[in-house]
Amino acid sequence: MMEMIWEYTYMYFHPLILICCCSLIVYCYILIVCYRRRDALKIKIKTKQDQCRQSLEKFTKLPAPVNRVITRRSKKSEIIDLSLEKLLDKLKAGTYGAKDVLTEYLQKALEVNKEFKCVVEAIKEAEDLAMDCDKMRNSKEQHKRPLHGLPVSLKENYFLKDYDSTAGMSDYIGIPCKEDAVIVQVLKKQGAVPFVRTNIPQTMMTYECSNPIYGQTVNPHDGTKGPGGSSGGEACIIAAKGSLLGFGNDIGGSIRIPCHMCGVCGLKPTYGRLSAKGIFELMSGQTLINATTGPMARDVTSLVIAMEALLCDDMFVLDPTVPPIPFRMEIYEKTNELKIGYYIFDGYLKPVPACKRAVMDAKAILERQGHELVHFEVPDVKDIFTEIYLPIIFGDNAKTLWECLKNDNIDPTIWLAVRSWSLPKFVQWLMSWVVSYIYNDNIVGKGMRSTCKSKNVYDWWKLAERLQKYKKKFLSLWRSHKLDVLICPGFAFPAVPNGAVFNVLGGVTYTALYNLLDYPAGTVPITKVTREDEAGMKEYPTNTRYERFIKKYYSEDTVGLPVGVQCVGLPYQEELVLRVMKMLENENIHHHHD
Repeated sequence: MMEMIWEYTYMYFHPLILICCCSLIVYCYILIVCYRRRDALKIKIKTKQDQCRQSLEKFTKLPAPVNRVITRRSKKSEIIDLSLEKLLDKLKAGTYGAKDVLTEYLQKALEVNKEFKCVVEAIKEAEDLAMDCDKMRNSKEQHKRPLHGLPVSLKENYFLKDYDSTAGMSDYIGIPCKEDAVIVQVLKKQGAVPFVRTNIPQTMMTYECSNPIYGQTVNPHDGTKGPGGSSGGEACIIAAKGSLLGFGNDIGGSIRIPCHMCGVCGLKPTYGRLSAKGIFELMSGQTLINATTGPMARDVTSLVIAMEALLCDDMFVLDPTVPPIPFRMEIYEKTNELKIGYYIFDGYLKPVPACKRAVMDAKAILERQGHELVHFEVPDVKDIFTEIYLPIIFGDNAKTLWECLKNDNIDPTIWLAVRSWSLPKFVQWLMSWVVSYIYNDNIVGKGMRSTCKSKNVYDWWKLAERLQKYKKKFLSLWRSHKLDVLICPGFAFPAVPNGAVFNVLGGVTYTALYNLLDYPAGTVPITKVTREDEAGMKEYPTNTRYERFIKKYYSEDTVGLPVGVQCVGLPYQEELVLRVMKMLENENIHHHHD
């Protein structure tokens, strides 16, 4: 009897036992592989962090400046306080040596970094570049170079020979770039000294500024808030006076958002006006909406000096795709009256009182100067954002992003979005309806479904057709008003609490629109949040989840945060955009001094 039971058990349960044992072995193997991969990832990230820290520590005890003119404390602080224009004058005149200026800015950048975590590493070649500048002191060559001896900071995704550009992703650690980005090459030829690299968010597809390699950058005006992104480290270091001039890039607002949130100036040029060759970007496979490179600085004059220096023969030779159009100073310096459009609401998320007031203040400034201001209504923002912009940006169903991140430590600020990309399409589709219900906002659900839009080349072509039709519609409306330029909110709200960007993502319609259109757009600080602005939040709507979070974040603890406006022009009208930015800045500075 027992033999029969054993035989029966063996016959029927033996395969099950075998399957269980095999499954256990496979599970243990996967577990071991995962642990090893995780440990290898930890070592990889730790090694990179150590390299970056050592590059910074090397400069913590720099020798005192050798130029006796600036050994006094008052002179040292004067270097940091000087405008870019005045500092260049003193560098070219030989009043200050390039090495001395570099020393002061390196030490200031390190000091700023301790508090705000905006610098990822120092550029070791900076010292040699500065000494080369000093060797040609008082020579004709020195006066020919428009950026002679000027320290310049660079966003981490700008290629530098023998340096990694990771965009905050560990897959790209240990893959040094083979040559400098074209912009970096031109900067060096024009006498600039790239000296530090600045922080970015993981993937650069958010306006947080946090990643598992370099950590989180905070806003220099309020450490509980973020600096914006993806060029957040750049905006932070410039606002904190750790740099005079920096360079970022922008595919949805990545220059303008952090400039608005940190209170500095930035320009997103038309795509191709400056070379994008040698800039790390995850979305390079799609070419309907392109990331543009641009300068960021403390004031508008610095942006003008940077653009004039970069738009030179060296740029046009190194990258023949850049149209050989020098900076047209005659357009920038014109004094004719302009017809300027304005709006305070783009049709999706209402801006907070401070951002509305900034536009109205700018309107009043321009009207006092004799310009004609006309109201402009943006067509179909909600539709174009979910039906054109997002389907283009995520036209590969976010596969490129997921491939880069699937084996990485994912930053908490983007964890939910990244995990949703890994789900099957039908699950994403179902989730989008649930999220729309939770948010009481069908735009959020449509945004989630946008990653599932393009299924074949035919869909992609139709998407391109819709983009062209919208561009024609917008231009037709612009022409019907006979506009020269347009002003609008820098963003829907000021700086966001750290880690909270996911709760208010809808604000990007204010900036992404001009990436989609490929219009040049610059941001200039206009005002700061007041107690009256906070009090005005009582009237802010709370119909959707985004609106409820906005009301929560901006009803208190925001007084003093910077607020900017955007100035927008037609393609290749960067000079006119900068002119309007300068007109706003001039009267704003005069008003504050009064």
